[in-house]
Amino acid sequence: MLNFIRMGILVLVVFFLSGCPSEGTAKPDGDIDSLASEMVGEVIQNLVFIEGGHFKMGDFGVIQNGRWLPYFPPSADEDVAHAVELSSFYLSKYEVSWREWDLYRLSVGKPIFFQGLDGKEERAAFDQDADSLYYINKPARVEWQEAKDFCLWVGQLTGHSFELPTSAQWEFAARNRGSKAWLYPTHDGQPTPNDQQKHMQGCDAWTGICPVGQRYPPNPLGLYDMAGNAKEWVEDWFSPTYYRESEGVKNPTGPSEGKEKVLRSTGLGSLDFSFTITKAPLIPQDGILVRAGFRCAVQSSEPIR
Repeated sequence: MLNFIRMGILVLVVFFLSGCPSEGTAKPDGDIDSLASEMVGEVIQNLVFIEGGHFKMGDFGVIQNGRWLPYFPPSADEDVAHAVELSSFYLSKYEVSWREWDLYRLSVGKPIFFQGLDGKEERAAFDQDADSLYYINKPARVEWQEAKDFCLWVGQLTGHSFELPTSAQWEFAARNRGSKAWLYPTHDGQPTPNDQQKHMQGCDAWTGICPVGQRYPPNPLGLYDMAGNAKEWVEDWFSPTYYRESEGVKNPTGPSEGKEKVLRSTGLGSLDFSFTITKAPLIPQDGILVRAGFRCAVQSSEPIR
């Protein structure tokens, strides 16, 4: 009986996280390689230059009666505030969309798929159904290695050092260059209820996932969806002690090894804040690997366009 209940829960989880393949699909007009090349050009144009600097990464909290108290106690051990220095870098203003993902997969000759109970199953590309989780304008949610491979592919085509952002870069950008006034990664640094625009057209009623760049205003750096929408992969391995071990590090990249990768942005929940990190294993659980959204960074302080 217990196994039956567990299977029922797994079915619901997969359904809500994966969605169902949609019939509303359409092929783009034009040659796939040409369209992919145009898309890569758009990726370059949508990069935001972020000037580096020093900041307190993690939960810098507040001093009350001479004692430091964390803003978010449940995560205090993993989010210990520590000084970090970052070089300048570029970060995409948008999460990678399913349209971009499908173009990439077709361009490199890989199948388009959705995650089902029995593994990956092929689906039609360029889903035009706004209610589908695979709608072309919604953020692509994929496995960590797949996200990394996309960024590396863009880098190969452009000659620039495209990668996933580090956790430090993500937080620095989400908090308006690490400002203590930006406790939350919103347009004004203040908390925004996660369901404020959950029911706008094209947003999924269960997950709250909306078309890229449409849910909230951008933050002052011009970055969209740092608060809410899909959780995002970053480069770092996860370690519960890493924050306590990296005081004063320049351009931290996380532990040298591990079994779990870091996810940033809360995605689901009542409020979106920039300190708390989540993690996901890179080995299958119940035969399924965690999928999440992502955006690419360019590790360069020099102009690239």
